[in-house]
Amino acid sequence: MKGYDIYKRVLNLLGYVNHDDTIATDNELYGRALHALNQVLIDLKQDEVADMDSVINLSKAGTEALIYGMAMMLSLIGCDAELNRVFTQIYNSKRSAALSEICAITDVLPTVIEGEN
Repeated sequence: MKGYDIYKRVLNLLGYVNHDDTIATDNELYGRALHALNQVLIDLKQDEVADMDSVINLSKAGTEALIYGMAMMLSLIGCDAELNRVFTQIYNSKRSAALSEICAITDVLPTVIEGEN
């Protein structure tokens, strides 16, 4: 999936898509979206992308986390507190699921070496 595909899904969630399914053009929003995309990718332990045409290879859980994380950040930038609250809760849940796929936390007892205090 390309960054632009994710961007379109986020704009749809935020209600920034026109009634005829065209995207409302706003160059400032597009620039902010690329920044938000990279911030969420970093949070999900992924590499940044140079532009929205870059291919992003994530699992389904990672893609969902990316979408809701971008929606969270763009609603914050747009000063929509209610949407931001909702997307923050969803993102935190999706983020946990996505991160659990890439790293595991294990309980390990410390090794005791005889003769050391």
